Amino acid sequence: MTNRSAETEEGTSRGEQRRRRSAPFRKVVSRATKFRLGRLGQRTLVLVVTAAVVTLAAATLYPLQKYREQGRSIEQAKQELFELEQLRLDLETRLERAQDKTIIKREARKQMSLVEPGDELFRVVVPADVIDFPKGWYLPGVEYLIAGKSG
Repeated sequence: MTNRSAETEEGTSRGEQRRRRSAPFRKVVSRATKFRLGRLGQRTLVLVVTAAVVTLAAATLYPLQKYREQGRSIEQAKQELFELEQLRLDLETRLERAQDKTIIKREARKQMSLVEPGDELFRVVVPADVIDFPKGWYLPGVEYLIAGKSG
Protein backbone atom coordinates (compact mmCIF):
# COMPACT_ATOMS: atom_id res chain seq x y z
CA MET A 1 0.00 0.00 0.00
CA THR A 2 2.74 2.26 0.62
CA ASN A 3 3.67 1.85 -2.97
CA ARG A 4 0.16 2.78 -4.09
CA SER A 5 0.01 5.80 -1.90
CA ALA A 6 3.41 6.79 -3.20
CA GLU A 7 2.17 6.32 -6.76
CA THR A 8 -0.91 8.44 -6.16
CA GLU A 9 1.22 11.12 -4.62
CA GLU A 10 3.48 10.97 -7.64
CA GLY A 11 0.45 11.00 -9.97
CA THR A 12 -0.92 14.04 -8.25
CA SER A 13 2.35 15.75 -8.41
CA ARG A 14 2.61 14.91 -12.10
CA GLY A 15 -0.89 16.25 -12.75
CA GLU A 16 -0.04 19.41 -10.91
CA GLN A 17 3.12 19.74 -12.92
CA ARG A 18 1.12 19.36 -16.13
CA ARG A 19 -1.37 21.97 -15.03
CA ARG A 20 1.42 24.35 -14.14
CA ARG A 21 3.07 23.88 -17.54
CA SER A 22 -0.18 24.34 -19.46
CA ALA A 23 -1.29 27.35 -17.45
CA PRO A 24 -0.12 29.96 -20.02
CA PHE A 25 -1.85 28.04 -22.81
CA ARG A 26 -5.08 27.93 -20.80
CA LYS A 27 -4.93 31.67 -20.32
CA VAL A 28 -4.70 32.21 -24.07
CA VAL A 29 -7.53 29.76 -24.75
CA SER A 30 -9.71 31.33 -22.11
CA ARG A 31 -9.09 34.78 -23.59
CA ALA A 32 -9.96 33.49 -27.07
CA THR A 33 -13.18 31.93 -25.83
CA LYS A 34 -14.12 35.15 -24.08
CA PHE A 35 -13.71 37.09 -27.35
CA ARG A 36 -16.93 36.52 -29.25
CA LEU A 37 -18.20 38.21 -32.35
CA GLY A 38 -21.77 39.27 -32.82
CA ARG A 39 -23.61 38.89 -36.14
CA LEU A 40 -22.28 42.18 -37.43
CA GLY A 41 -18.76 41.29 -36.31
CA GLN A 42 -18.89 37.91 -38.02
CA ARG A 43 -20.07 39.45 -41.27
CA THR A 44 -17.37 42.07 -41.06
CA LEU A 45 -14.75 39.41 -40.40
CA VAL A 46 -15.94 37.33 -43.37
CA LEU A 47 -15.95 40.43 -45.56
CA VAL A 48 -12.43 41.44 -44.48
CA VAL A 49 -11.07 37.92 -45.04
CA THR A 50 -12.77 37.70 -48.45
CA ALA A 51 -11.38 41.09 -49.45
CA ALA A 52 -7.91 40.00 -48.34
CA VAL A 53 -8.14 36.79 -50.38
CA VAL A 54 -9.36 38.66 -53.48
CA THR A 55 -6.61 41.24 -53.10
CA LEU A 56 -4.00 38.53 -52.71
CA ALA A 57 -5.32 36.69 -55.77
CA ALA A 58 -5.28 39.90 -57.84
CA ALA A 59 -1.77 40.72 -56.65
CA THR A 60 -0.67 37.24 -57.72
CA LEU A 61 -2.50 37.06 -61.06
CA TYR A 62 -1.62 40.52 -62.41
CA PRO A 63 2.14 39.84 -62.62
CA LEU A 64 1.36 36.45 -64.13
CA GLN A 65 -0.69 38.14 -66.84
CA LYS A 66 2.15 40.59 -67.53
CA TYR A 67 4.59 37.67 -67.70
CA ARG A 68 2.44 35.91 -70.30
CA GLU A 69 2.08 39.12 -72.34
CA GLN A 70 5.84 39.53 -72.34
CA GLY A 71 6.22 35.92 -73.48
CA ARG A 72 3.85 36.57 -76.39
CA SER A 73 5.66 39.77 -77.36
CA ILE A 74 8.99 37.95 -77.22
CA GLU A 75 7.64 35.28 -79.56
CA GLN A 76 6.37 37.96 -81.95
CA ALA A 77 9.74 39.70 -81.84
CA LYS A 78 11.52 36.42 -82.59
CA GLN A 79 9.21 35.80 -85.55
CA GLU A 80 9.81 39.33 -86.84
CA LEU A 81 13.57 38.89 -86.40
CA PHE A 82 13.44 35.64 -88.38
CA GLU A 83 11.50 37.32 -91.20
CA LEU A 84 13.91 40.27 -91.28
CA GLU A 85 16.91 37.93 -91.43
CA GLN A 86 15.30 36.10 -94.37
CA LEU A 87 14.73 39.45 -96.09
CA ARG A 88 18.34 40.45 -95.42
CA LEU A 89 19.61 37.21 -96.94
CA ASP A 90 17.38 37.73 -99.98
CA LEU A 91 18.63 41.29 -100.41
CA GLU A 92 22.26 40.19 -100.06
CA THR A 93 21.68 37.58 -102.78
CA ARG A 94 20.10 40.18 -105.05
CA LEU A 95 23.00 42.56 -104.36
CA GLU A 96 25.53 39.88 -105.31
CA ARG A 97 23.61 39.19 -108.53
CA ALA A 98 23.41 42.92 -109.27
CA GLN A 99 27.19 43.08 -109.43
CA ASP A 100 27.15 40.84 -112.54
CA LYS A 101 27.33 42.87 -115.79
CA THR A 102 25.09 40.52 -117.80
CA ILE A 103 22.32 40.74 -115.22
CA ILE A 104 22.65 44.52 -115.17
CA LYS A 105 22.26 44.62 -118.98
CA ARG A 106 19.28 42.25 -118.89
CA GLU A 107 17.48 44.34 -116.26
CA ALA A 108 18.26 47.57 -118.14
CA ARG A 109 16.77 46.09 -121.34
CA LYS A 110 13.73 44.84 -119.47
CA GLN A 111 12.97 47.89 -117.30
CA MET A 112 14.30 50.81 -119.35
CA SER A 113 14.18 49.44 -122.90
CA LEU A 114 17.95 49.70 -123.34
CA VAL A 115 19.03 49.15 -126.95
CA GLU A 116 22.57 48.31 -127.97
CA PRO A 117 23.98 49.98 -131.08
CA GLY A 118 22.76 48.04 -134.12
CA ASP A 119 19.74 46.52 -132.31
CA GLU A 120 16.17 47.24 -133.35
CA LEU A 121 13.49 47.69 -130.74
CA PHE A 122 10.03 46.28 -131.35
CA ARG A 123 7.28 46.92 -128.89
CA VAL A 124 3.92 45.20 -129.26
CA VAL A 125 1.04 47.19 -127.87
CA VAL A 126 -2.47 45.81 -127.77
CA PRO A 127 -4.82 48.75 -128.28
CA ALA A 128 -7.63 47.30 -126.18
CA ASP A 129 -5.33 47.25 -123.18
CA VAL A 130 -4.20 50.83 -123.73
CA ILE A 131 -7.39 52.61 -124.72
CA ASP A 132 -10.51 52.28 -122.65
CA PHE A 133 -13.34 54.36 -124.04
CA PRO A 134 -15.90 55.81 -121.66
CA LYS A 135 -19.46 54.52 -121.70
CA GLY A 136 -21.62 56.41 -124.14
CA TRP A 137 -18.77 57.01 -126.58
CA TYR A 138 -20.35 58.95 -129.42
CA LEU A 139 -18.41 57.40 -132.32
CA PRO A 140 -18.81 53.60 -132.14
CA GLY A 141 -17.07 53.03 -135.46
CA VAL A 142 -13.89 54.69 -134.20
CA GLU A 143 -13.90 52.48 -131.12
CA TYR A 144 -14.12 49.40 -133.33
CA LEU A 145 -11.29 50.60 -135.57
CA ILE A 146 -8.98 51.50 -132.69
CA ALA A 147 -9.73 48.92 -130.03
CA GLY A 148 -11.13 46.11 -132.11
CA LYS A 149 -14.29 45.85 -130.10
CA SER A 150 -17.72 47.34 -130.31
CA GLY A 151 -19.58 49.00 -127.44
